[in-house]
Amino acid sequence: MPSTKTYTYKDQTFASEQEMILYLLDEYRCVEGFAAQYLGAWKAVSQMPCVTGGLRTVCGREQLHAELLEARLRELGGTPQCEVPQERLAELAYYGSQEYSDLAKLEKVAVRLKDPEKILAFLTDAIAQIEDDEDTRELLSTILDDERASLQWITSSWALLQPQAATS
Repeated sequence: MPSTKTYTYKDQTFASEQEMILYLLDEYRCVEGFAAQYLGAWKAVSQMPCVTGGLRTVCGREQLHAELLEARLRELGGTPQCEVPQERLAELAYYGSQEYSDLAKLEKVAVRLKDPEKILAFLTDAIAQIEDDEDTRELLSTILDDERASLQWITSSWALLQPQAATS
């Protein structure tokens, strides 16, 4: 008797774990690759050494994640297809600009990250559904740990630097 179990990633429903995983790996690879791209553009113009150093780490993590996700996608027989939407690509100009301060950029990101676990729910929900592909499940679980560390750096840096900006 065929399984009637379905799998969900973000707003998509899949008939099998494998289908969900292939979609997730491709879509998340795309997101992580773009994050590395815009964070790298920001790092290149950063004026605050404490921000530059943190961006170096966070950007490196995002790039590594994109590479790991693509490698796993290919191991499973998938091919990268997802592309960054044009409206997201427009963010490169903002983050790569010296017109906006590191504090303004940190604030823009930190404001979106008020509830990190809610932001990461798409990933924790997907991981919870993976039963058969232990390799991918653990890959995603360790990436999730990195994501938490990156979000923590952004929010704590903003909290630390915000009072300094008010007195400068």
